[in-house]
Amino acid sequence: MTAKHFSQKLRAGALALFLSPLAATAHAEGVVVVELYTSQGCSSCPAADKVLQALKDRSDIVALSLNVDYWDYLGWKDDLALPGNAKRQRKYAKMMRSRHVYTPQMMIDGSMDVVGSRRSQVDSAVASYARNNDRASVSAQVAGDTVSLSVAPLSGTREEAIVWLVGYDSDVERRIGGGENRGRTITYGNVVREWREVGRWDGKSNLTLRDRKPQGNGGFAVIVQQGEVGPIYGATKVNY
Repeated sequence: MTAKHFSQKLRAGALALFLSPLAATAHAEGVVVVELYTSQGCSSCPAADKVLQALKDRSDIVALSLNVDYWDYLGWKDDLALPGNAKRQRKYAKMMRSRHVYTPQMMIDGSMDVVGSRRSQVDSAVASYARNNDRASVSAQVAGDTVSLSVAPLSGTREEAIVWLVGYDSDVERRIGGGENRGRTITYGNVVREWREVGRWDGKSNLTLRDRKPQGNGGFAVIVQQGEVGPIYGATKVNY
């Protein structure tokens, strides 16, 4: 290698390092979305939190922790719980004609639920939905404070879908000082910090959108879902 070539290569490497925190891209066609409804006040949840940790770094899964607040009365306030999380879970319960919500519940691709601490059932459900080839191709990238995303059309009739932008923290550790988990230190993975609608998709045409980057220091997910809750047509994630 000549000195000139080495200098060019060095500059290219430095440029890549300079740009990497500012721009990241993801493209996915077969990603399964796993939503874990959990709580710092639930003694059955830490085992499910560990399962979520084992899933969150897989490239074929968007794994999200949605802490809920309805166990706060047991003596410990869950400071990671967003008001919208329990509301979303109750909408799933209504969709599935269930009279109750529970933790730890994992929703798989917006279509079925399993007890989040039962690893074999979780793995089986994820594998089942991973075999679904009828998915929209979703792409996303972030540059500075702006997220750009696109959703490619699918063949066949589709109901209108909501495009969600979900920001999350990668790992959050909490020392629990009261309630059923008193004295335990628990790490929560991909904790949802913001969940908002950024557009609608008709399923028949290519959709492109730009919006502000959501809250969360770990990354964000793009989820294309039939209605507020329901089957998920496609998803991707960008980790920082």
